[in-house]
Amino acid sequence: MFNAKRFTVALGTAAILMGAATSASASSILLINGATGTSEPGTTAAITTNFTTIATALGHTVTVSDGVPGSFAGFNQVWDFRFSNNFALTAPQITQYVAYLAAGGGMFVMGENAGFATRNNSVLALIAAAGGGSLAFTTPCSTQTVRAPFTGPFPISNGSISYAAPGGVTSPGTGAYMTDCGDGTGTGIFFGAGDLAGAPTGALAAIFDVNWAEGTFDVDDRNYLRNILGGIDDVVNPTLPGVVPEPATFMLTGLGLGALLLARRRQGKRA
Repeated sequence: MFNAKRFTVALGTAAILMGAATSASASSILLINGATGTSEPGTTAAITTNFTTIATALGHTVTVSDGVPGSFAGFNQVWDFRFSNNFALTAPQITQYVAYLAAGGGMFVMGENAGFATRNNSVLALIAAAGGGSLAFTTPCSTQTVRAPFTGPFPISNGSISYAAPGGVTSPGTGAYMTDCGDGTGTGIFFGAGDLAGAPTGALAAIFDVNWAEGTFDVDDRNYLRNILGGIDDVVNPTLPGVVPEPATFMLTGLGLGALLLARRRQGKRA
């Protein structure tokens, strides 16, 4: 006779094993938003809400901070979404950011269009300090092609992102473009494993536009954000939350089914 209690216990064991394998890959993320000093409170609030919603849905844990804390210990990723000119990175902050990257951390830093030169110059100074090259600012086209691997796993429907009023650079330095115009200029840059001379195990992404991150335009912008989260994770925490590599999935599923079959066989012998 089939024993429902044994079935439940075996199924629960398999579920626990699956849960342990998936939750272990989630990142702890620090979001720095500069809420009390931003020049655009509505934009900052929208970005914070959109990012937190997307990241937590992917299984990450998000901590929101108004300013830069003294330590990034305990965080797999740090996202500095501040874009106003009064949030230019200071020399001590650049030193802190580079040290975090050099220790294998993942980071995103926001820039903006030509009207935010003070902030933008500090982002370029961070890239140079980390060993990503001396990049020059420019004003690129608005609609840009999304480059692999940031085209997936979440799809970009037409293969491009339309920024509202972007800034950009004339070269990605030692990194690669996440989005570009096809003429050598682009707005989104990514430095992965080995790209930064001063932080070879870290990952650094930078985008010189803010509006795409508000989540109010279209699903492509939101999927672009999801893909950047995953791209950083691939370097610093290399398994996307909620995704188990197929061999592990098969193994855990097999363990669960085996437990169920064993429970039924034992019960059948006793009947």
